[in-house]
Amino acid sequence: MAQFLELPLELLPVILDFVIKPQHISALCLVNKSFNGFATPLLYRRVFIFAWYKEVKLKVALLFRTLSGCPQLAHYVRTLEIRDFPKALSAADHFDLLQLCAKGIRNCVNLTSCTWTRDGSLHSAVLEALRDCPQLRELEINGNTSQYNPILLSQFSHLSKISLIMPSAQVLDIFPSWISVTGATLRSLMIICKASTLVTDTFLEHLAPNLQELEYLHIIGCPKVTHHGIGAVACANKNGLIGISLEGLSQAFDISAFKVTCLRSKAFRRLKAITLTVHVHLPLVDWTRNVDELLSSAPLELLSIYSTTPSARDLMLDEFWKSIVTKHGPRLRRLSIARVQISLAALQAICSQCSLLEQLFVVVERGELVGLLPWLLRLDYSALAKNLRALHVNFPLATSDSTVFPSMLMQSALSIASICSPTLTHIGCNTRVWQVKRIVHEDENGEKYTVPMLAPQENPDIPEQFLVVRA
Repeated sequence: MAQFLELPLELLPVILDFVIKPQHISALCLVNKSFNGFATPLLYRRVFIFAWYKEVKLKVALLFRTLSGCPQLAHYVRTLEIRDFPKALSAADHFDLLQLCAKGIRNCVNLTSCTWTRDGSLHSAVLEALRDCPQLRELEINGNTSQYNPILLSQFSHLSKISLIMPSAQVLDIFPSWISVTGATLRSLMIICKASTLVTDTFLEHLAPNLQELEYLHIIGCPKVTHHGIGAVACANKNGLIGISLEGLSQAFDISAFKVTCLRSKAFRRLKAITLTVHVHLPLVDWTRNVDELLSSAPLELLSIYSTTPSARDLMLDEFWKSIVTKHGPRLRRLSIARVQISLAALQAICSQCSLLEQLFVVVERGELVGLLPWLLRLDYSALAKNLRALHVNFPLATSDSTVFPSMLMQSALSIASICSPTLTHIGCNTRVWQVKRIVHEDENGEKYTVPMLAPQENPDIPEQFLVVRA
């Protein structure tokens, strides 16, 4: 039998791509020279500092000391994510750290994506270093300009993706001129606010002529934006949007008028992904009908819907889900429903008719979930979302974490995992998420079978379910 070390070296990168934890990749670097040659670029391909890390000051200093002192390692970096940064430093220490950051970033000559989101931590020295990175195409930053000159942003002229978090008035003032410079290459624009009144319909209408090549638009937490501003951007687009997220916008957003605008301009002819919020005061019957008609001609693959406020509203109508499944079921890969319940019948239709579904996030009563299990048991894997990889079930507030013990959540998750497709790798209930592992057993006849077990997450990223903005 062939031994692992006898495998062709060409297979090693494919195998190592399945290793997720940086600690494990670091250990692989120490196996031998062959492993080191393949694992080291993988280890440094994406480097990140998250907000929950302990000793952030030390970790940031060590990271940029490595990148500034070892250019050969910095050359491997493609993605840099700084989501926390020490701010309680003396003036001298702060200056020294910024110099270290700038030097380290300039050594990252192959950097294509940078995220720097800690409020008030982005400095002009960092932006100047990023500006000099020849391969940089994606920039996600916090819009607090207390430490940087916003004019520097307009010098990033070849970006394909811009994400602005809580942009200040100074950033928004220069934003139209920035977009006029990089609009030809820009494919994705995200603006995330908490409740900003600075991003308005007029603001988006001024941007629209320079967003003709845009493919993805995400406007979140902007209560002064209505269907007029979003419609202007959608209509100005030459090729049709591929993805759009409209979350926490004005209560005056008229979904019916927006539907007419988009259908007339065929703005959604290429649309594959959409995220929408429904305000609690809107009649669900009218809203769902307009959304159904809005998406009627879209080649939809990802659909996310949630209510802006948790409530004990009526269920979202089964007729809506029946229509969605009929029109888009053969293509749907991700379906997310939050803060609004769906019926057991709708969930059954989704599970049985969306054969390509990979991710499912739903809100159901815990009692109904118990009733769903016997129905699932009667299905074979070919009839039940056979490609399902991630499943997250939220219980309504009446049965939130305060009344459902963690052990009960875990037992519910394990019960579902045991009857789902063997492709399932992640499952969650409420605020808890587990990785699904499968243990091989052997019966008395020598036949092998697997039993699922729940383990902590290995992926260092936050599960997407918890990144969704509930504006």
